[in-house]
Amino acid sequence: MKLISKALFIVLTVLITSCSIDEGENYGYEILPIDSIDLPHEFNLNEAYFIDYTFKLPTDCHAYYDIFVNAENENRTVGATSLVYDRSNCQELNENNTITRTFKFTAIYEQTYVFHIWKGKDDMGEDIYEIIEVPIVN
Repeated sequence: MKLISKALFIVLTVLITSCSIDEGENYGYEILPIDSIDLPHEFNLNEAYFIDYTFKLPTDCHAYYDIFVNAENENRTVGATSLVYDRSNCQELNENNTITRTFKFTAIYEQTYVFHIWKGKDDMGEDIYEIIEVPIVN
């Protein structure tokens, strides 16, 4: 688990560096916590699944970018990646900021998959994960 936390921290550090798009507006990336995820109770080997997940955009300077999945053997760390525009007038979103997206997942290992769903950080700055195990059946 510590290795996964370190890998997530390194990726977050790299992603949060600023970039510039064609229009000259600066932005960075931020991993957002997953509020809910609809994983099946079991996987069939080599079968594809479409998995829904929800998350919230914290401000109007955030825009959905993509799913973040860090794969290490049968372990998967999951979060939502957002663009964060470098603006001085960002407003906190309190309503209508929940987004549902879907990603495709194919079970290619015969072992049980362990999903580490990133839920954010605690008061001490430590990563919080919901652990969901999904076995393979034949």
